[in-house]
Amino acid sequence: MSRPARPFQAARATAKGDRPSNQDRCLFLGDGDCNLLGVADGLGGHPRGEVAAQLLIDVCETLFRRAEKPLHHPEQFMLQCIGQAHRAILNFGRRQAPPIAPRTTAVLAVVQAGLIHWVHVGDSRLYLIRDGKVVSQTRDHAQIRFVRQSAHELSRPQSSLTRCLGGMLHPPTTTCGPETRLQGHDLVVLCSDGLWQQLSSADLAQALQNPDQALDVGLAALVKRAAAAPNSDNVTAVALRWLATHSDLPTQRPDEQLAPKPGCRTDPPPEPGDS
Repeated sequence: MSRPARPFQAARATAKGDRPSNQDRCLFLGDGDCNLLGVADGLGGHPRGEVAAQLLIDVCETLFRRAEKPLHHPEQFMLQCIGQAHRAILNFGRRQAPPIAPRTTAVLAVVQAGLIHWVHVGDSRLYLIRDGKVVSQTRDHAQIRFVRQSAHELSRPQSSLTRCLGGMLHPPTTTCGPETRLQGHDLVVLCSDGLWQQLSSADLAQALQNPDQALDVGLAALVKRAAAAPNSDNVTAVALRWLATHSDLPTQRPDEQLAPKPGCRTDPPPEPGDS
């Protein structure tokens, strides 16, 4: 008996932009029943940001492949990924001579049974787009301050991260989005700041809205457009277009809680023997 078609289209794309190397990393894992999406943006102001980003991706892939599917607690699974990746980054930094402190942002999402769960740390974002409009997005963990180079120059905004993986001893407090039921033709986009700094939310929503255009084609064009901007950063995005309707999905369980949850969770404590 043939396996039914996947209830979604998925794509990912990356470009180094106007930078000497690409410190972004991304992943998409799954088979349609349980799927993990992720984007990590290694911090360029700290050494080996690309290693920090890759370690997050490696930890996510290892834990996802080991996990029983469907995931019983998607949010807790992603928090485990964040915590173990944070410790892996610290351990890598301590082993260098002299020791260093690589850092990365993280945004992760699990899609299963027609529901999406997401968590994030830093300023890599998730957008949920419905009917051509952004209906939900993550809020950056960043501080805005106004600076100027001279007395004659107008102040300009400058953003600095308040949370990331790596650097600090304890794992960062992680913001968790509300469990949300996907509707037919919803778009989910995870991206590094290299994309959203160059494009407005409206541009992002409209650029991927055409259902007749293959998602990978549209996403590649979007990333290329952002990377072509002057002084552009690394640009990375993972996208999912949900195709299923409510009638295609299992009946909603009575205990499903779709209302927003408290915004922040702390990472679970380290497992015994996990240094």
